[in-house]
Amino acid sequence: MLRTPDLAGHALDGRYELHALIGEGAFGRVYRGVDRRLARAVAVKVIKPWWAEDSGWVQRFEREAQLLARVSDPGIVQIFDIGHAEEGPYYVAELVEGESLAVRLRRGPLRVAEARAVAEQLCRALASAHAEGVVHCDVKPANILLSVEGKVKVGDFGMARLAEGTSQAPSATLAGTPRYMSPEQARGRATTAATDVYSAGVVLYEMLAGEPPFVHGSAVELGVRHLQDRPPPLPARVPCVLRGVVDRALAKHPADRYPDGTAMAAALASAADTSRSAPPSQGAAANSSEAVSQGPADPATATLVRAELATIDLATSRKRDGASTGILVDPWPAPPTSQHPPRRRPKAHAHGRRWILLVPALLALAGGALAAFLLTAGARTTVPELRGLPRAGVEARARRLHVRPKLSRRYSATVAGVAIAQDPAVGTRVADGSTVHVILSAGPPPVSVPGVVGQAAVVAQGVLARDGLRYATTFVAVPGSTPDVVVRQSPAPAATVPHDSTVSLSVAEAPRWRPLTTFSGVDDGRSVPFRILGKQWKVTYSMAYEGTCLLFVACFGPSAEARNVLTDSTFGGFELGEGDSQTHTFNSGPGLYRMEISGGHDSARWSITVEDYY
Repeated sequence: MLRTPDLAGHALDGRYELHALIGEGAFGRVYRGVDRRLARAVAVKVIKPWWAEDSGWVQRFEREAQLLARVSDPGIVQIFDIGHAEEGPYYVAELVEGESLAVRLRRGPLRVAEARAVAEQLCRALASAHAEGVVHCDVKPANILLSVEGKVKVGDFGMARLAEGTSQAPSATLAGTPRYMSPEQARGRATTAATDVYSAGVVLYEMLAGEPPFVHGSAVELGVRHLQDRPPPLPARVPCVLRGVVDRALAKHPADRYPDGTAMAAALASAADTSRSAPPSQGAAANSSEAVSQGPADPATATLVRAELATIDLATSRKRDGASTGILVDPWPAPPTSQHPPRRRPKAHAHGRRWILLVPALLALAGGALAAFLLTAGARTTVPELRGLPRAGVEARARRLHVRPKLSRRYSATVAGVAIAQDPAVGTRVADGSTVHVILSAGPPPVSVPGVVGQAAVVAQGVLARDGLRYATTFVAVPGSTPDVVVRQSPAPAATVPHDSTVSLSVAEAPRWRPLTTFSGVDDGRSVPFRILGKQWKVTYSMAYEGTCLLFVACFGPSAEARNVLTDSTFGGFELGEGDSQTHTFNSGPGLYRMEISGGHDSARWSITVEDYY
């Protein structure tokens, strides 16, 4: 079973901090977050991984989000930003402090006046979207937010509509939530503003009655009930005029409903001041409440729904007089009577009525049996395009199209984990549940590390890049080495590493003078040993003296054991009376040296610094 990672604690694109999970739907998770750049609280919805791997869905998601960002209405949760981080596509929206209508309904139905006011605000928000040609397609209490100020905000705008684009076989997908789904959504037909009106009618019914008109049953059963059943009567406390608004909103045919959110909002506003005497309409239907299953139904279930609904459509064909009255013709009319009726036969008439009453049940059973036969005997599907998707995307798309991916791997230049080949080919018709062999890239093959020690750094870097490896260069002091030459490498030559691995190079830097030791004194003798690493070294001294110089320096080396005094012609033993600051340079090369300083006759302060050159 696919699991959605909890991203609390992440920062999308380094800007949007995700603090706590506050909601989850079929397509994504919503987090309370903070926009670091603007220092404001926001709501961030991150799309679930398996939807994010469908490139077509992501493109449509971005296109619809851009459209919705232009719908400006105080009753619609505003979208601030949209992006695609490493964690997946996301959008940033206004954070509404309060609760959803779904949470409020857990405490029971609303008062009549409160329910009417919430429904009017909802319809006015939908009207703004309808004016821009946008249909919500998933109006339900979970997507209706009640702010602490009592304002209504509609969220998740357009997401259910986007789901229609995720399948390569649109007829196999139901978009919406079964308890709130309109009859045309259940049939898989085109959606209009009247689709949102139907769902808003179900929400209003639930606010008044405490539950949706149709609650129990599978997605198939709920779809059938939306198509043919009338909703149970509303409580007696509901005024007749408000019953009439609900009845018209829940009409089975879109043409019998309010055409859009504007018309329904006007009817609700009128109902606020109208008496209870207006008789309710008779032709109403309902939809459904909190998601029986949030998001698209399983394609197999959708196919069964469509088979049953197609059968019911034939039985519920309506003869319309051309006027949109909001009254639904009885779907099971009695047969027409003859001009010369036969003699009354009570028993035969009763027997005929029983058959008429059984017709709907028999037709529904026949449709269900036919759909079950088609699903279990010979159902076929089209092999989808799986190449270019990562493993999660392959599995998600294959599941939606009823094929089973069998995965294997091989080395290739493609990024590891991405599908590079499949069999059968895209577009092949196969039986449901067939196996599709998919080859995932294992990335480029491993690389044997070349030996580059002793080569110039620029040459070594070119060799590594040619073999598909990266390099990291560090300059180090190496006495006696040629500058800019590789002196060490890691991993060692001939080691096998993954493609694009990094090889660390230590490169000899250019020689320079480096302080080795410093010592000082006042009118005393001293013996100081030190080791020279480079080819050259130098002594710099300074002295504040009075009168004649009283100190003499002699250098011994390069072997500490030899203890030979170096002559003036070689290293130049020197007196500290040559000036207050003097330098002597020696080219004797590396070795262990010792400097001896003889005492003087006055209180002059002196200091000596030894530097090595490598």
